[in-house]
Amino acid sequence: MNISPYLPLLLLLSLWGSRAQCQPHNAEVVKYNSICVVEAGKFSQIDTIIIQINNRIGEDYTHVAIPYSKTYKISDIDAWITNSAGNRIRSLKSSDITTRSAISNISLYEDDFVKEFQLKHNVYPYQIAYTYKATCKDYIDFTRWTPIIDNRVPTRAAHLTMVVPKNLPMKKYAYNVVHSKVDTTSNGVILQWDACYPNVLKSEIYAKPLDSYFPFVAATPLHFSYGVEGCTHSWQSFGEWQNQLQKGLEVLPEKEKNHIKQLTEGVTDKKEIVKILYHYLQDNTRYINVSIGIGGMKPYPASYVAQNKYGDCKALSNYMRAILRCAGIDSHYVLVNAGNQPSDLIRDFVSSQFNHAIVAVPLEKDTLWLETTSNINPFGYMGTFTQNREALLISENASRIVKIPSLQDSDSFTSRRMKFDLQTDGNASTAISFSFRGRDFELFNQLNSELNTDEQDKIIREYMHFSNYEVKEWLLKKPHRDTARIELHSTLNLYKILKPLAGDYYFGLYPSRIPAFVPVNARKLPVNIPYPICNSDTLIYTIPQGYKVTSNLNGISLKSRFGSYELAFTYSKGELLVAKKVILKPAHYQLEEYPELYRFIQEIKEAEKRAIVLKPEA
Repeated sequence: MNISPYLPLLLLLSLWGSRAQCQPHNAEVVKYNSICVVEAGKFSQIDTIIIQINNRIGEDYTHVAIPYSKTYKISDIDAWITNSAGNRIRSLKSSDITTRSAISNISLYEDDFVKEFQLKHNVYPYQIAYTYKATCKDYIDFTRWTPIIDNRVPTRAAHLTMVVPKNLPMKKYAYNVVHSKVDTTSNGVILQWDACYPNVLKSEIYAKPLDSYFPFVAATPLHFSYGVEGCTHSWQSFGEWQNQLQKGLEVLPEKEKNHIKQLTEGVTDKKEIVKILYHYLQDNTRYINVSIGIGGMKPYPASYVAQNKYGDCKALSNYMRAILRCAGIDSHYVLVNAGNQPSDLIRDFVSSQFNHAIVAVPLEKDTLWLETTSNINPFGYMGTFTQNREALLISENASRIVKIPSLQDSDSFTSRRMKFDLQTDGNASTAISFSFRGRDFELFNQLNSELNTDEQDKIIREYMHFSNYEVKEWLLKKPHRDTARIELHSTLNLYKILKPLAGDYYFGLYPSRIPAFVPVNARKLPVNIPYPICNSDTLIYTIPQGYKVTSNLNGISLKSRFGSYELAFTYSKGELLVAKKVILKPAHYQLEEYPELYRFIQEIKEAEKRAIVLKPEA
């Protein structure tokens, strides 16, 4: 089942003739063709991509980077430029290709590299065509095909051909493809998919990751060998492969074992032992990526972390399990697809769909979930990065899909208390106390721990939602390392907050924190609110002496399937107290439901558009 290496070049014929004219995009993929061939013990894939550059801004895509590694090898790189007449005007030279490490700033070691080059022309439009062959002998997947180079660049036509031996047990999954077919020959099976990405997508607030809307084809063997023999028959069998891959990696040096025993000596409460060891992990190790050989899937040994005091999520989770085991506590390695927006697990396509590892510790009536890569994460806290999604819990002969608990209203509640001392010159001295939980807690906890004072000061001053103000002082305060709450206290001078009105004065209410959803005609993607959005404000306005509030102080209560809003006033002894509370429920809303959600948000905003008028006392 050999495919000629010249076949990708034949696909380039007549492409200029099919080019759409006067395209509004800076660049576009005219053609994206891939041919994947599976043979005994290896697979290869030839990609041929043609990018049309329409203007100078589109030249960002004249830089081509092709990733590879020691196990995923690249060869047969070729590239050229054709002008608008379809004539080849420049070809790639071997000296044009450079090689560099793909090591990131959070990595210590990586086996990942990049071959890159750039071809440019000065007359638009023109096309860059490039082709290369990837070969791999150690693999879990045959292909994970997404024919898109950038979410801002349309793909006009894409085609994937897979050639596999007859009777090869495999699984496949396709999403957002426009056509597929299967042909059987005397030598094997040919599978084909067509796809396109004509309408580019932009990131939107509270939307799932853009790649969840891209065309996607994946194929994986039923049986594979990657470190050890594995099987994708079920999540249990796939988890057992991961379990076997980790065999023997939890052995600790004797010195480390003795230290663990000293730390937990005399402690009988299981949860307290876990907390002691979790703090020990946080205080004595740091996260750094290590990816060598099959390090992308296999953890480094616990002894490595014990000696070097660093590791990636896999290594640190394996080490956490090792020190728990040393203390006589059972735990589980858990694979999860982490991110602020949960990605749906494709349950009926057993495969590697995960990018992160954590630890689960079963207790008598509960389960503790441990994030091992953070030195500042509260004990047992699963934040927005990992909450509310399915994961694969690894257990010998009993691996299974589990659900990581969701953040509740109380876990996400941010409260703000502000006291404004209003003066007739229009200014106000103001004291604020904010208490952050949930996503706000995570951001300010990171700011408090990882940035220097100057960087903190800049961000906090920019965070204040006032139009004309001066920050006098501020203080970030975290009550305890295991409290998932952090406080911000500050004093400010506000200017021109109280405005004159024909002998009277008026001011507007400090606005509630509400997601900035765009108008209905501008929204293009479904809404996904992955955790509760809960905010409350207590606003205390001290009225200038000799003045009184004359505005209507009737409260309001709004309730809908999306959430609720409450606004209440209390006026007494020269003080106006305003209490507000906004709750948006976690849920997924289709695009046709967005107008109703947007109306609810607008009702809240309208409720807050009231001026508080002050008149002189009689």
